[in-house]
Amino acid sequence: MHRRLDRLTLKPEPVAEVESRDAITGATLSWKRTRAATEATRGVRLFFLELAKERPLSVRTAPASITAMDHVVISTADPERAAALYGARLGLDMALDRSHPDWGRLMFFRCGDLIVEVVHRPGKDATADKAHDRLWGLSWRVADIDAARARLASAGVDVSEVRAGRKPGTRVLTVRNGTCGIPTLLVERTARSA
Repeated sequence: MHRRLDRLTLKPEPVAEVESRDAITGATLSWKRTRAATEATRGVRLFFLELAKERPLSVRTAPASITAMDHVVISTADPERAAALYGARLGLDMALDRSHPDWGRLMFFRCGDLIVEVVHRPGKDATADKAHDRLWGLSWRVADIDAARARLASAGVDVSEVRAGRKPGTRVLTVRNGTCGIPTLLVERTARSA
């Protein structure tokens, strides 16, 4: 991957070997990583990791916990350049490219079981920087959204009511605080959307 990033003029950092130790269990996780130059990735920090072995699942400490990251949402003022970066240069599979007058253009790229969603909202962001994209949102997967909502609300987190998601067969809620200013959704996939 480092050679590919270099060939694509994404100016990767040297590969670093990293290790982390769980303070409770003592288990270690090792990986190699590199990062493309931010100015070459339209302002979004892109890290590339290679795990030494399969990552163990975290021990569940509460009911109705997060099970995985579902989407990373990138906002762009230049959808053609963003599509060229994620699709052509990085080789992510474009699963959907759709426009709608209410929410603009949405492009979905597959990266394993994660979706990189690129959003272009013409006219909605007057301060848009044509040369730089930005992290615009995160979506986390849960198995039981009603239970997750109840747990978060009881812990004092401001969450919306559960509603139908845009993708058929999904239910979502918005997390309104504690997200470091990043719009955050929880999503439950039902049998129809799996």
